[in-house]
Amino acid sequence: MARFSLLPALASVLLASRTLAATVTVNWDITWVNAAPDGFSRPVIGINGAWPCPTLEATAGDIIQLTINNQLGNETTGLHFHGIDQVQTPWMDGPSGVTQCPVPPGSSITYTFVVGLCPFLSGDGGFAEHDIF
Repeated sequence: MARFSLLPALASVLLASRTLAATVTVNWDITWVNAAPDGFSRPVIGINGAWPCPTLEATAGDIIQLTINNQLGNETTGLHFHGIDQVQTPWMDGPSGVTQCPVPPGSSITYTFVVGLCPFLSGDGGFAEHDIF
């Protein structure tokens, strides 16, 4: 009786997915901009001088390298990625003061993580800027 193992097939699929993965490199300047999210114009936190904030597009298996530059002048900041399973990089997820230190004004941080391969999570994730002070 012949024996068949799925291990070599699974290993080749995983290897192929890592080989085809792209590195998505993005630089975002976090600044104050004027916008009217509720119909009344006021200063809000924007990215690269714009609000609403930009879309970050990637495919499962891609590596994200996202640098934020805190140009708020008077506020600390950080990013928290909603719907992104931070496998092997839990320190890249969570609001400032919980799993990461806040980024002081004039400073930068680079978030590096792999977009998860979870088969039941597809579609949109999100991110939120967090201040603690």
